Amino acid sequence: MKKKHRIQKLLCPLLALLLAMTSAVPVFAETSSVAAWPSAPEIADESGVLMEVSTGQVLFDKDMNEIRYPASTTKAMTALLILENIDDLNQKVTFTDVILPDLAPGNSTINAQVGEELTVEQCLYAIMLASANEVCTQMAVEVAGSVSAFTDMMNARAAELGCKNTHFVNANGLPDPNHYTTAYDLALILAEAVKNENFCKIAGADKYTIPATNKTSTPRNLENHNALLTEGDYKYEGAIAGKTGHTEAARNTLITAATRDDMTLVCVVMRSEGNDRFTDTIKLFDYGFDNSEKLPVYWLKAPDSEEPDGYVILPKGASTASMMVTDQDTEGVSRTGTYSYQGREILKLTAAFPLQVETRTTSDMSMFKVGTVKKQLVSPLVFPAMLLIFAGLCAGLVSVLVQYVRKKKAKKNRKKRKKITS
Repeated sequence: MKKKHRIQKLLCPLLALLLAMTSAVPVFAETSSVAAWPSAPEIADESGVLMEVSTGQVLFDKDMNEIRYPASTTKAMTALLILENIDDLNQKVTFTDVILPDLAPGNSTINAQVGEELTVEQCLYAIMLASANEVCTQMAVEVAGSVSAFTDMMNARAAELGCKNTHFVNANGLPDPNHYTTAYDLALILAEAVKNENFCKIAGADKYTIPATNKTSTPRNLENHNALLTEGDYKYEGAIAGKTGHTEAARNTLITAATRDDMTLVCVVMRSEGNDRFTDTIKLFDYGFDNSEKLPVYWLKAPDSEEPDGYVILPKGASTASMMVTDQDTEGVSRTGTYSYQGREILKLTAAFPLQVETRTTSDMSMFKVGTVKKQLVSPLVFPAMLLIFAGLCAGLVSVLVQYVRKKKAKKNRKKRKKITS
């Protein structure tokens, strides 16, 4: 029993010191805050999506890939193509008798007359504010030579933007079984359109007046039908552009963009009743702006670079250091970095070989990497110092044990010699 007590007396102080050192100086420090994704609101519309423009990141999704009739939200693509293909907005457009008979009674119109001349800019205001169907058809012919050629352009442009469930057969959105889209695809279209300053100027206007023309003696006063852009109960701070739509087949639809705090959000709601499209859009915008923020991501670039590799939208209070990134090489051609936050994939970055990797600082080592996990240390010297301390403690322990064994052996030898002499 005495021998055991002696060993314990020797080991206990060393073990206590080791435990004290490892608990008092943590190997890793907390480098980020982790905030939960906010709870999404309920909306009455059958489909809806909220997306941030610069990142393409979806913040809200309710059946966003369900195929629906777009109605007059089609006109966002029509206006975008007009702006992309006609530079001079003062260019004159003459209405022809080929266009006007296509318009059925009761549809949205500014009652353009055969031979009437309007500028391209006036036509765009008529399309986006008055939702004038005959103007859409005339401008389709003006841009492409025919409606079918223009819808081919619409479909090609939609595909370029990443739309996978969209097909257009006219420029105005009148019902047709082969004319359809989704909330997500409309968000992609609007996100591209709001990058155009003239689109925002026209689609965000409260009112506009087309003066008297060669065929009409009185001005035409146009008003925006999107209540988020006009004075009233639904006017939304930061709203910059949008378009309403309505047919019996589509019911109410609405696309709107709004900007606040370095973020531009686009919201699309489809198959809505009454004013739900306005109240639900406001609800989704508030959800996005109140709970999210835009943060830079440094993947191949150093954190002190002028421009980051990209941006992500995270819950307010979160840090990019709490994201996980997986790097994957593709046959020596390129590398893709996939970022996720709390299990949700939110960003992909791709770079071609040879990679231009900037020097990383210690603050950038807080990024978790699948396969190789890296966390920022309290200090670059802490871990080596702790290893030395641990090695010293182990060496001391070994030395104590060796001395103990030697003493035990010497004592045994003394007893043996004493026994022999006696």
